[in-house]
Amino acid sequence: MSSTTVSVLMPVTEPLDVQSTLDTIRAYLASTGFEFEVFPIEQRGAEGLGLMLRRAVGEATGATLIIVDADLPYRVEAIGDAVALIQSGATDIVFGSTAVPVPGHRLLRSLVGAVPDPAVRLKAFSREAARLVIDETKIDGEGCDLEMAFLADKYGFRIETLHVELLRARRAKRTFLLASLYTALRVRLMNRRMGYRAARRCPVCFSNDIRTLTQISGNLVRICSRCKCRYLNAFAQESDVRPARRVLRAHLPTKELDALAGTDAENARQKTSKRRLATVRRHLTPRARLLEVGVRDGSFGSVAAREFEYVGIDDMPTAVRNARAAGLEVYAGTLSTFVNTGRYFDAVVLCHVFENMPDPHDALARIKDLLRPGGVLFLTTVDTEGLLYVLSEKKRIAQYFRQHMILYSRSALIELLEHSGFEINVIGPDFEYRDRRLVRHWIASQWPVLAPVANALIRFLPDPLLVGSGSIRVIAQRRAGPPIDAHVLRSVEPTHAR
Repeated sequence: MSSTTVSVLMPVTEPLDVQSTLDTIRAYLASTGFEFEVFPIEQRGAEGLGLMLRRAVGEATGATLIIVDADLPYRVEAIGDAVALIQSGATDIVFGSTAVPVPGHRLLRSLVGAVPDPAVRLKAFSREAARLVIDETKIDGEGCDLEMAFLADKYGFRIETLHVELLRARRAKRTFLLASLYTALRVRLMNRRMGYRAARRCPVCFSNDIRTLTQISGNLVRICSRCKCRYLNAFAQESDVRPARRVLRAHLPTKELDALAGTDAENARQKTSKRRLATVRRHLTPRARLLEVGVRDGSFGSVAAREFEYVGIDDMPTAVRNARAAGLEVYAGTLSTFVNTGRYFDAVVLCHVFENMPDPHDALARIKDLLRPGGVLFLTTVDTEGLLYVLSEKKRIAQYFRQHMILYSRSALIELLEHSGFEINVIGPDFEYRDRRLVRHWIASQWPVLAPVANALIRFLPDPLLVGSGSIRVIAQRRAGPPIDAHVLRSVEPTHAR
């Protein structure tokens, strides 16, 4: 099947002369070069809109499915715009609307997610989205529009709104709010009774009570209502997964580069590493064997190798070369490919690396196999239940997920560790050292009004500063014997796929 094949579905629920509309659509699509087919869906007996669409989707063969109005109250070029959004990969579903954002009741949005504009019927679906969203609908009447919006959110499809201008005034098909709320509640109740196909489950707690939190570039951020974890809707392939993801940026101007080349930023990293090592040292004996997953700049390994038998792993070739040049024993690879040829480790350290692992259960099982009974796991990660994260989530959600795959809540992390064979010893906030220039820049970007006062006060503070990062620090101990409910966790197949 060609990737540019288009199926246009035109439900006819009222007595109209649709021949002129069909001619207009065919003439436009013929000028685009697409392979297309147009289905005027005529009503059979007491069929409703939902039943008509389900029947038509089964007959359509296009890679992109477009639902249009029979009287075509907007320009025909809107069909091409919707196809372009789908074909470019920018989104999976397009809802036409006479206004952006779509006007709708807040309660209705909380029940079904993105609310379709009742003034127009224009919608576009990729083939996969149509197969899951339209084929799964149960309502036969006009309420199937709200049902499709709910199912699009349930199955984690990206939705974009396409603004269209009406060529003539038109009354909305659905103007009674109580009828829409009744339909939305009916859909939610049907979902509660497992009336729809199960959606992909949470990768942390395996719950299917999840919803879309926000839409970012090329992906969705999903939230689990049970464990409060946030995660990306689509993970990279296993061969592309890196324990410490990095974002390439352009070179700084010479003056800025010279300013950052001083000792302040380097001291901040080293002091943070020494602080973390001091915490780990309390739980280890002299000359213990220590593994760090994700060596990054090698600052922790440089101080840890002086006291302990240090081993590091990282799949970034540059980080591995720099660490080896500094005399550290570092191997190229990931946690899933690392093979321990020596004795068991006494401690495993993961500093903001656990968020980048797509399968936390498998990662903890591998860590448990590397640790001796009673060994220590030192882990730092972002806390979605922390005050700093809650206050900055809306502004920084896209930044968080440029670097991470899963963000854990404190309660979910505790439950995950305990069911994976670890016993929590210490859990609390994680503090890091930051250069004063970075602190001034952060304050100026968040609260510009307070920047002059903050800059004056920061001059009298030590450099670097010890600040809270919105993360938590967990120190857990490997229990002897199998983990709790080990047969259940190990028998569950990967759940992060439709």
